[in-house]
Amino acid sequence: MESPNYFWPLFSEEEYQRRYALIRAGMEKKGLDCLLIYGISRGMGMEPGQTNVVYLTSVASWSQTYVVFPLNDDPTMFIISGNQVKNIRTMSVIKDVRPGGSFTRTGGLRGTAVLVAERLKELGLTKKRIGIVGDSGWLNINLPHDAHVHITEALPEALFEVITQWYEGLRLVKSEEEIARMRQSATITDAVYEVMVNATHPGVRPCDLYKIMSHTALDMDAKLTLGHIGRTPMSNPDMDYPHYYPLTTPIEMGDVVMTEVAAGIGGYYGKIWGTFFVGEPTPQYEKMFSLGVKTSHDLHAAIKPGVRVEDLTSLCLDTIQNEGYKSKTSITGWSTWNEPPDVRGAGDHVTDASFVFRKNTCLSVTGWPSNADESMGIWLGDVCLVTDNGAENLHQYPIRTIHIAT
Repeated sequence: MESPNYFWPLFSEEEYQRRYALIRAGMEKKGLDCLLIYGISRGMGMEPGQTNVVYLTSVASWSQTYVVFPLNDDPTMFIISGNQVKNIRTMSVIKDVRPGGSFTRTGGLRGTAVLVAERLKELGLTKKRIGIVGDSGWLNINLPHDAHVHITEALPEALFEVITQWYEGLRLVKSEEEIARMRQSATITDAVYEVMVNATHPGVRPCDLYKIMSHTALDMDAKLTLGHIGRTPMSNPDMDYPHYYPLTTPIEMGDVVMTEVAAGIGGYYGKIWGTFFVGEPTPQYEKMFSLGVKTSHDLHAAIKPGVRVEDLTSLCLDTIQNEGYKSKTSITGWSTWNEPPDVRGAGDHVTDASFVFRKNTCLSVTGWPSNADESMGIWLGDVCLVTDNGAENLHQYPIRTIHIAT
């Protein structure tokens, strides 16, 4: 399908047919007559997030979006601003795009929730089963309270069920088109990251590096959706996680720099969790770096279809913790924002232990040693694809080789 916007390019018509068939087959099996999918902006810049919406629409509106997705009828997309309807309709695979408005119970502008309830009635769903899909199962963002109350009260005989995590589970395995998009976005992220690292030297501010990354992504017809950069002196460190909003404090010789960088297109992003040094790393930082390298390498080799997370507990924890550090090593879903799993080192165990890896899912695998009070640490991670031979790294930038900026 022709893409009218290079930030949000469309997939093929066959890809959307595949997605719709996948979701509707799941709905039939679960006994659902309709889905109500909600999204709310939670990204940076012009990135709307709203991953569960975008999966069916190709793009999301500013602020909030609702999609009514019936089992047997065409879907309808509701956006907050009427001024954006033409633009969103042009870019979306869904062409029934309608304006909504802020929620009010009485008087003034009719809220989107009111219009959503009316559409559900028009479709004959007043006594049917309706699944509510929120913006994020990981963050437990479902429907706004007022919207939930209004819609469920407007259809008192309908059966509503929050099924966000179920829906996100259906999205985990990626198609060939999605994998190609992920490879493209990983390549973009590598380029953005390399430009940032090469621009790092004493006197440069982290906020300046963020600007450089943003401009680089835009020059590649892409977006920077995460640009965390933090610096701290290796001699007296105070962080094991980079700053979400890069600061104006200049980088100095003897600093360690931690970053979390994601760039790409269409809601699909590469991601690098990187650590590098300004000047030679201290022996302790060099040791932590080697522990992070070994942990992530070992996990890449071990993650295969059918493997359970609990089987990887030792690999997540022991290399780091046997050397006296805390392991915050993580394995997280990263193919379109956050999806399952959510694996974190937690002392003597890992979270999400029952998760089973599946072929063609995308993950971030991050080796992450920290000291006891979390004032010192490094992390090394990037996006990989689960294959029969292990986790294939989609990135080429050598984050697991010590880089020294001068």
